[in-house]
Amino acid sequence: MPQLLSLHAGLAPSLPKPALLQVRLVEGQGVEGDRHFGKHPDRAVLVAGQTSYARARQAGIELPWGALGENLLIDFDPHTLGPHSRLKIGTAVLELTTVCTVCNTLSAFDLRLPKVLYSARGVYARVLQGGLVRVGDPVEVLTPDSLLRMG
Repeated sequence: MPQLLSLHAGLAPSLPKPALLQVRLVEGQGVEGDRHFGKHPDRAVLVAGQTSYARARQAGIELPWGALGENLLIDFDPHTLGPHSRLKIGTAVLELTTVCTVCNTLSAFDLRLPKVLYSARGVYARVLQGGLVRVGDPVEVLTPDSLLRMG
């Protein structure tokens, strides 16, 4: 089963975001302790896949986890899922909303990075059900059948 590789949150605007072993996701608010907490429910959590880091590495750009500004790093590509896909991680449930645009903040690591990760930085999500999530938690992509069982 897919899993959560890394967690990141911080109040400072600088990257990489600090790594944490666990975070609390709050319904409609985002990640407690993150500078984006409570600001925009549909962009409350940034979910990135290790595939984004692999893409940068293929271009010769080595990045520490958290460099993309992600809150959650998973071991598959969230871009392969459609909008409104739901992920269950720990006791929390997220709904993917929109692809994260690449900003010039990433240029601090390498001027090529915004172009390398165009449309591949990560996907924003809203928190539908809050809860504690930990590094190593399984990531379940919820199907229509599993949503009926939850409801």
